[in-house]
Amino acid sequence: MNAAQSKAVRIACKVMRDLKLVPGTRETDAAHWIKKQLKKYGATSAFKIIVGSGERSALPHCFATDKTMKKGELVIVDFGANVNGFRSDLTRTFILGQPTAKQKKIYRIVAEAQKAALQAVKAGVSCKAVDLAARGYIEKQGYGKYFIHTTGHGIRTRVHQGPKISRRNNHRLKAGQVVTIEPGIYIKGFGGVRIEDMVEVTKTGYKLLTKV
Repeated sequence: MNAAQSKAVRIACKVMRDLKLVPGTRETDAAHWIKKQLKKYGATSAFKIIVGSGERSALPHCFATDKTMKKGELVIVDFGANVNGFRSDLTRTFILGQPTAKQKKIYRIVAEAQKAALQAVKAGVSCKAVDLAARGYIEKQGYGKYFIHTTGHGIRTRVHQGPKISRRNNHRLKAGQVVTIEPGIYIKGFGGVRIEDMVEVTKTGYKLLTKV
């Protein structure tokens, strides 16, 4: 990973770390704040910022609207920084207030699925194996039909580029590649949870880049 992408990662992490969401905040206000902070640190938005609260968080690409966030809602926030054409990509899921038992359960399943996928990442391992590590865990928990996208993708000068971390891709990871690992569960009428991190593939495993 070059210096520009490394800076894009650092900026996105700092903005995510400083983000504060409270009931009464509009999704568009949160997205506007993120965009301003990215500019403050010398970056632009890597892609259209995603902020989805409540039932809208069940949409994987829930771009910000004028909806007001409410206490008890799940909120998915997904954005990245663009520095000299090199990009980062980071997703966190928030809960406004005390989580319900179901919210905690879904979050825990997604977190464990991501952990399983990360443990599978290593040079020489197929993208299919990494995807199935996350997907298999979610399926065992009974939520397989709610994981409706691939586990990740390559990222450099484009947000989505090869290799695609999917169950149909037999491409083997190479040391030095930068990919995202982002399992999610999306339940209509309830909400969604996604956790996304960027990692650099190494000969023995991976290096976590988005430490937030």
